[in-house]
Amino acid sequence: MVTLADLKSLHPLAAVADEAARALIQVRTGPGADARVMLPVLYPSGSFVTLRIGGGPRDFVITDDGAAAREADMAGATEFFHRAARETAERSGVKFDGNELFEIEAPADNLPGFMAIVADASRRAAQLVAERHAERLDRRLKVGLADRLKHVFGEKHVDARPQVSGASSHAWPFDAAARVEGRTILFAAVTPSAVSVSSAYLKLDDVRRLTDAPLTVAVLSRPAAFREDQRLILGRAARIVDASASDDTFRRLAA
Repeated sequence: MVTLADLKSLHPLAAVADEAARALIQVRTGPGADARVMLPVLYPSGSFVTLRIGGGPRDFVITDDGAAAREADMAGATEFFHRAARETAERSGVKFDGNELFEIEAPADNLPGFMAIVADASRRAAQLVAERHAERLDRRLKVGLADRLKHVFGEKHVDARPQVSGASSHAWPFDAAARVEGRTILFAAVTPSAVSVSSAYLKLDDVRRLTDAPLTVAVLSRPAAFREDQRLILGRAARIVDASASDDTFRRLAA
């Protein structure tokens, strides 16, 4: 029988890979009998999923210890959590008690599999909360943006929710278009969610490739929450402005 030690001696790369895999997972024990395992699974905030494991020796309890709920709370999206967690628990086959996603009968011989299921359920619940929260913020931003621009440029110079075809001939929905001194400016409201950033980039980039392209502007909700790479991507296709910027800042976009 070939042991792990034999494998490492025969294949040095196996030793490196084994050490790297071990570094991805951290285990620590608290004052009680439970253990906490940090896994290479990320919440929308970028923090790692950490499970609490107790019980044994035959059956174990695995719980996210309310981490997904805390993610929702930190994002100001607690109102979305309970429904999202219930839906995720049902799909994943785990339990939900109003705060934690968990499994109470995880057999020792299949403990890694149940850990993966609970960790993924916790991540997916947090992701679902983040997406629904972003959708609400996105709707609010889109509704208010056209009204704001009518105040800045004049009502007769602004169209709400225009459809504009890009270089691909696809018709894209924009949140507003302003006509200033013979030039058209297209505005796309963007939230920090990955879905919002990617969809905004697609249409902004397609339109800017037109021969006589209009000016494109990405209007950011909660700019501090955007990652640097998200700003870089959007900046390749549009000018970037804070949704809360002054009227004069919006007017200068037309210069």
